[in-house]
Formats: sequence, C-alpha cells, structure tokens
Amino acid sequence: MYEGITSVGERGQITLPKAVRTAKGIKSKDKVIVKIEDEKITVEKAMSRKEKDKLMEEGYKKLAAIGLSIEDEMKYTSKESDRFLDDY
Repeated sequence: MYEGITSVGERGQITLPKAVRTAKGIKSKDKVIVKIEDEKITVEKAMSRKEKDKLMEEGYKKLAAIGLSIEDEMKYTSKESDRFLDDY
C-alpha cells in the first residue's frame, strides 16, 4: 500500500510520485486509465498494444489446445459409445 500527496496543476494535471511510477513500471508517454469507483479516483497503467497482442496470442493457443483435447476426447467417446451400442 502506498499513500502520497500530489498537487493538481492549473490545467488539471497531476504528477504521479516516482515511487508509484517505479512500482507500476509507468514511463513517460505511457497511457493510464483513470476511473471513478465509489467516490474514489483510481489510476492504473494501460496495457500496450504489444502486451494485448501477446495476451491474445496466448489465449488463442490455449483455446486451440483445448479444442484439440476436446476433439481427442470426442473420438474416444465416440468409439466407446459405438462399442456400447454394438452390444445391443
């Protein structure tokens, strides 16, 4: 938990304390998300396009692996059900 005080400039700008920028890896030109939640203003680092693309790629790979796993399971299930039904 960190708590600090900063001023609001004439144009409504604030400066994030260095400790916050360092802790969250926020650099000059990075984008941040500003929200109002239950009377609190929160600031969080926005994901870069590169980070989003990487997450999407990882997600698609996981979905593909799940799809293959389901496909294999369905082949096994199909064989089992065919063998079961052949008994009748």
